Amino acid sequence: MMKRLHPLRIQVHLKSDYPLFTFEQLLSTNGIRRGQTARISLKDYIEWQNFPNIMKRENFFTQRKPVTTTAKEEPFSFDNILDCEPQFSKCLAKWLLVNYKLNDYPYYDLNIVNIYTDLPQAIQICKNLMSYLKSTLSDNMFQKIKYFMVPLYKCDKIPSKLLDGIPGSVSLVQDYPVSPYFLQKKFHIEDPIQILMLNDVIKYTTHDLVRYSSDDKGWQQCFVDINKNGQKSKSFDSAIDYSCELALEQMFNDRSHVSPGKELYIPTKLIEILMTIKNNIPEHRLFIVDTPQRSSPTIISLLKSLISPRPTGSSQIVQPYSDSIFSDKRSGRICFMTDFLQLQNIYNGINSSSSSCEVEDVADFVEKWISPSERSTLSSQNGNRPQLEDIKNSSLAVLHST
Repeated sequence: MMKRLHPLRIQVHLKSDYPLFTFEQLLSTNGIRRGQTARISLKDYIEWQNFPNIMKRENFFTQRKPVTTTAKEEPFSFDNILDCEPQFSKCLAKWLLVNYKLNDYPYYDLNIVNIYTDLPQAIQICKNLMSYLKSTLSDNMFQKIKYFMVPLYKCDKIPSKLLDGIPGSVSLVQDYPVSPYFLQKKFHIEDPIQILMLNDVIKYTTHDLVRYSSDDKGWQQCFVDINKNGQKSKSFDSAIDYSCELALEQMFNDRSHVSPGKELYIPTKLIEILMTIKNNIPEHRLFIVDTPQRSSPTIISLLKSLISPRPTGSSQIVQPYSDSIFSDKRSGRICFMTDFLQLQNIYNGINSSSSSCEVEDVADFVEKWISPSERSTLSSQNGNRPQLEDIKNSSLAVLHST
C-alpha cells in the first residue's frame, strides 16, 4: 500500500536568497535574463535545458548524434525501436488485441494513447500497427480501435497530412500535452485506455539528484544557483519540493538501505506521470519500451542479494559531453537510463492491488507473440541480415501491465 505523505515543510528557510523558478515559470518567462539571479531544482533545470532539443520536427532521415556517458568519454548510441519494425508492431498489436478481447470487448472501444517525443517514429509505428490490425480484423472490429498520439510537450501546428496512408481512426492531439497539462489538470477518464511509451519518453523524463544527510537526518535535493553574471553552482537543500518528496516516498519507504551522503538520480517526472495515470485513468494498461540501466553482478553481489533486499540505486545519466548540465551550450539532450526492475516496483507500489506490471527484454516479448509463419519469413530474408537477429541483439526492454 502506498505510504501517506507527510505535510510539506514551508520553503522559507532556503540557504540561498535567490528566487526559486520552476520549469513552467522558465517556459513562461523565456528563461533567466542576464543580471537576474535564480535558484532552480536540478530536475527543472535539466528539463529546461532539454526542452528545445526534444520535440523537434525531425524527418524520417534525420541522423541522431551519439551521446557520451559521464562514466566513459566514448560514444553511446541508444538502440532504435524501428530496427525491430515491422515485427515489433505486429507483436504489440497482438498483445493489445488479446488484452482488449479478454478485458474490455464488446463494451468499450480499444482506446490506444501513444505518448511520444519522436513524431516520425510514432507515425511509423502507428502505421505499421494499424495496417496489421486492418489486415487481420473484420471491419466492425477494426472500427472499434481509436488511436491517439499525445506529445510529451506541446508541439504546435502538426499537419494532419502526416497521417495520410494510415488506416482507421487516428488523431494527433496537439492542445493537451502530457507536460504540464495532464500533470496539472483535474480530469477523470473511466474508459479503459492502453498507454504506450515507445522508446522516446522514459529516457527524457527528468530526474532529481538527491542525497541522504546524516546531519539533517533527512533527504536533501539538488538545486542550481545562477548569479547575476550567469555563473552556475550546485547546492543541496533539505527544503525539498513536492514532486521530489513524492518520488522519495515511493522509492525509499525503508531507509535502512540508504547510504548517507551518496548522490542518487531518482525518476521524479516519471513517478509524477505514473501517479497521474493511476489517479486520473484508473482503468489503464501500460506498455513501455526503452533502454534500461543494466548491471553485471558479481558472484559476491548475487550472494548478498539472497541475504538482504536489493538496494535502490541511481539512474544513470547520459550527457552529450562531460558536465554538460552546467555548460552554456544547449545543443544536446541529457538522458537517463533507469533500472526497469525499480520501475516495476514503483509502478506496482503506486497501483497496489489494482494493477501490476512485469519486465522483459524486447527479444523475449517478440518471441512470445511471433507466429511460426512470421518467424519463417524473417529467418530467411533475401540476402539481408535477418530482422530476428537485430531483435535478439537489441538492448531494449519492455515494462508492461500484466
